[in-house]
Amino acid sequence: MLFGQLNADIFTLFSGSNRHLYELVLVKIYEDFFRSDLHFPTQSEIVGLVYTRLGDHADLWREDEAPVVLDQVVARRGRRMRRRRIETADAQATNEAMVRARHIYNRLIATGWLEETRYGLKVTVDMPPGAMRLAEFLCALREGMSEQLGGLVVQVKNQLDALQINARDNALGLHKAARDAASFGRYLRSVLSALREIDKQVLASDSIGRRLRHYFEDFVERVLLQDYATITTTSHPYRYRHRIFASLDAIEDSLPDIGALADAYFEARLAKDIPAARDVVFDDLAKIRRVFERIEEAFERIQQHRSRLETRLRNTVRYAGRRSGSFLQRSEPLLLQLDRLHANTPPGLDVTGLIEPRQGPLSPFLLARPRNARAPVVGGMLVLPKTDPLRELRKRLEREYLERLAMTPEQVNRFLERRVPPFGETHANNFWLDSVDDFLAFEALRLAVASSGNLAEDVHPLVAHLHRAFVFTRTRNTQVDNAWLSCIGFSVLRRNDRVTPEGIHAG
Repeated sequence: MLFGQLNADIFTLFSGSNRHLYELVLVKIYEDFFRSDLHFPTQSEIVGLVYTRLGDHADLWREDEAPVVLDQVVARRGRRMRRRRIETADAQATNEAMVRARHIYNRLIATGWLEETRYGLKVTVDMPPGAMRLAEFLCALREGMSEQLGGLVVQVKNQLDALQINARDNALGLHKAARDAASFGRYLRSVLSALREIDKQVLASDSIGRRLRHYFEDFVERVLLQDYATITTTSHPYRYRHRIFASLDAIEDSLPDIGALADAYFEARLAKDIPAARDVVFDDLAKIRRVFERIEEAFERIQQHRSRLETRLRNTVRYAGRRSGSFLQRSEPLLLQLDRLHANTPPGLDVTGLIEPRQGPLSPFLLARPRNARAPVVGGMLVLPKTDPLRELRKRLEREYLERLAMTPEQVNRFLERRVPPFGETHANNFWLDSVDDFLAFEALRLAVASSGNLAEDVHPLVAHLHRAFVFTRTRNTQVDNAWLSCIGFSVLRRNDRVTPEGIHAG
């Protein structure tokens, strides 16, 4: 059971206001003493390490959050510590840090993260197995989701190849290969989860600056350049996918190999008897096969999210300059005010400054002079080029394409009449999109509702045209997510039961 191996109060360290301080201290203790070294620290060494971390991160425990200089301490045998005084050190802060360090040590002992062990007269500090595994998980979670799993697929392939050479001696490699395959599956899931999280943060951004920061800091640097580059280069599963399936088929079809693997599993105490060991062998083979059979769907989802984020990034940069706060719109009132001031200037008043006098745009001195004499204009036959049918077809297709993209208010009105019942209200998430025309009408409506403000003069022209028949309400707590797009939701209320004739829609 989980709580049979962990102290009942082990999670209370992270339930208070000092959880960041306890996290910092606990991770440092585990990394320095228990993660990779067979070191048995004493109480003074643990307290000294906690004291040092308090001096480096005074902002986590001092009220003024100001940096502080503490006296140096040297750990001695047992619980004794020797202090080396520094002239620039703060004596009051040193005493407070020492008290806090001993208090933190006692809290770690009381909550089951650490335990004291006595060997004769020597007392050392150790970490219980359950707490050690939990600390390892916290360290891995703290280091981030971009795990470096390069070469993991190659390891799975090599372990399966070794089983075909000598199944009994390399039997435990199959168990490790199953764990590695499961780790790779979790890694793909973490990449997909990171893309979904970035997608949510981008949609929740209220400004272009924050949206671009999420794009470049989270998507480009953290996912695209690290996780996505890893799974598409050294850890790409398609490199050895066929060989892994061939090795699995060969092992499953070989009864001697299955028997040797079951015997080795039973000797390693992975099962209670030979039939149970055989079931564990087939279970490990099935785990590897399931992971590499389902990675195609995971890759398709990752590609879809990546393409969607790249398209949104491109559209964000493309339409960033079309916002209402452009330079020309901001400078227009200033220029009009300067013209009014210039027109109301009294005669004879000379204003010194950088304003130049008004000059006409045309002048005989501004015209370009011809280098040679102009040739006389003579009459003649005008030969028109032959019409190219491919060029005419291209022009017609381009014209039809542009006309299809330009949604008229009548088309949007017809689209809403088919989706919203008379005198009823429908959320945008319930709008079905059957064709590209439906998507274009919904996109035009979404942009119009999103750009409309609360003031009467800030309403989009399309919303103002449809206001006689429909009322639009933005709902920021809901979201529209379908096969066509994902955006912030809104609802539409229909005022009447009028239906636009098809002839008006076609015009």
